[in-house]
Amino acid sequence: MTQNNPNILIITIPIRPIPTDFPPIGSLSVITALKKAGFNKTEFYDIDFLRPSFPIALDYIENKNPDIIGVSAVVSTAYKYTKKLTLELKKRLPKTIIFMGGNLGASAEIVLKKTGVDFICTSEGERAVVDFANRWLVAESKECFKDVNGLAFLDKANDLVVTPFQETIKPEEVYDIDWSLMGTGEKKEFFFPIKEVAPLMSSSFLRDRRISEPHRQGKRIAHLAASKGCVARCTFCHRWDKGIRYIPVPILMKRLDFFIKNYNVGVVNFSDENFGTDRKWLNLFIQEVAKRDILWRVAGMRVNTINPESIKKMKEAGCFSIYYGMESGSQKILDVMEKVTKVEQNYNALKWMAENNLYTIVQLIIGMPGETPETIEETCQFVSFFVEQSPKTDPNSLSINFAQALPGTPLYEIARHKGDIGSSLEDEEKYLIKISDRDARDGETYLNFTDYPRLLLEKWNFDIANRARQAYVKKWGFDNYYKVILNSHRYYDLEKIAVGSQTNDSGYFADPARQKEAPIINAGLPKPQASSDSADSSNVNKEKVRIEKGEIPSIWSLLRQKSIGSLATFYPKFFWKYKYLTLVFVFCNCIRKYGVIFSLKLICEYISWWLLDLFKNGNEKFLPEYISLRKILRKKIFPVIKSDNPSMAIFRKGR
Repeated sequence: MTQNNPNILIITIPIRPIPTDFPPIGSLSVITALKKAGFNKTEFYDIDFLRPSFPIALDYIENKNPDIIGVSAVVSTAYKYTKKLTLELKKRLPKTIIFMGGNLGASAEIVLKKTGVDFICTSEGERAVVDFANRWLVAESKECFKDVNGLAFLDKANDLVVTPFQETIKPEEVYDIDWSLMGTGEKKEFFFPIKEVAPLMSSSFLRDRRISEPHRQGKRIAHLAASKGCVARCTFCHRWDKGIRYIPVPILMKRLDFFIKNYNVGVVNFSDENFGTDRKWLNLFIQEVAKRDILWRVAGMRVNTINPESIKKMKEAGCFSIYYGMESGSQKILDVMEKVTKVEQNYNALKWMAENNLYTIVQLIIGMPGETPETIEETCQFVSFFVEQSPKTDPNSLSINFAQALPGTPLYEIARHKGDIGSSLEDEEKYLIKISDRDARDGETYLNFTDYPRLLLEKWNFDIANRARQAYVKKWGFDNYYKVILNSHRYYDLEKIAVGSQTNDSGYFADPARQKEAPIINAGLPKPQASSDSADSSNVNKEKVRIEKGEIPSIWSLLRQKSIGSLATFYPKFFWKYKYLTLVFVFCNCIRKYGVIFSLKLICEYISWWLLDLFKNGNEKFLPEYISLRKILRKKIFPVIKSDNPSMAIFRKGR
């Protein structure tokens, strides 16, 4: 085997405008598994981190001349780059096998027929890639891979072959990574930054006094997964993993101790999607992590799994922040999303967080099927409650995204059955190209699932943010309001901005502050770094607001800087007094974001809708009842798409 060992190159695909601080744990897990299995000629080319030009990336891979290229395409919005890269690699390296993993595989038939990818991993890569590499040693054709689990590929007749899923790996083996593969130097500084030089990431721990204790100075920040998977099946979320596995606490603590000892880590982001659902596991975790004297944050927790006692214990053990996927303030929309949570639980989570002085933000998805002015009003009331809990809450710290249809989700299938995404492979590919490298909040690419024109969706976005500001000022006053926003990490006094600092886009959250992406001060960071902890986001036409000497910028200053969207932030009173001008303002802001032509289309659509609504006394509603989109699809109220490949059914319904 040593003599015939293949040269394997694992590569990442850029997934946002600039790299985030979250390590490529999927790729590292796969490489670790390959090396443990004896495939020692495995190397890593982290394109997402390095950001080489396309020609340089091609030349590098061609010079390596690998036998197998493993492409990590973790999101469907990476399709365009994946297609371009793999097709070009096939021209240069026709004998090289290209093996792709990640959620883009939910579009398996398109990827296999339209790109240079030969095989798709449909299960956990740690097992599938090892079995694949072992079979490669003796395989004479693609037919030899038909009994390797966890694969999708095209046979000689160009028919889609989907083998059974791999068995899931044991909890103790989840993310068992050899961190030496990450390297040192620049990568260490980037993925394990000193907390003082990661200003965007610091937003969630700034209010915690413990962060300023002398023995925590100079400590580094690390991301660590405590589990894999999720207990929920949200109808907008696409995933490969089925169920959830928690890493045994003793093993997790051993990994944490490694970071503390070898990387001087003192702040940890537990990057789980579904932290602490297992109460027994959570109690043991709290007991053990408290012994380490670190500060930590939870990136994803369900509101129906927490209570005041657990939040209090978590804080005492070092927790300073918990994020939740609350998504909406309307029970109707939560039911459509199949969140299996109650809106009262959302309210309780916010209340308990404020009572314990723990940081959180409200993350929302608007524009799901069934969204109406009434459900938006319920969400406005919800965000108002959020800002009323504490004067320390920044009312602009909201993450508001439009619902985005991703392959392998009921939302995507609804779009196909409605005709918003065509039924042919060519039509589906056009959609994948359209959303490539774009955020979910991008008005030019999201699909409108509501019965209302897109201009009103843009207005809903503004209304939610405006109501949050209004509620904050009413409760805490203008003095506190300006104090909070001027002390926000999004703004810096011009005199304090380091020479050469850049304004960079995290591409992570989409919030009302997206027009004011803060400059990232390059205090020792090797390259522009976006934080997965930031509530800022935009990847198009972002506004650069400058604050001079800690003073509120004048209206003229904002107009001169073309910061139209920031007017509502700094002068909210005007927009409360002249609500009838809101739609005009939203239209002007759309011109800034999307351009004149697209904005005029929005106006035409709005006028057509208004006239139709006027003469018909109401339009027909698409959503007959507020139940899970998955249940709506099962009711077969839509005609069958006859052109669908039966082998794709397992991908379309998701796991």
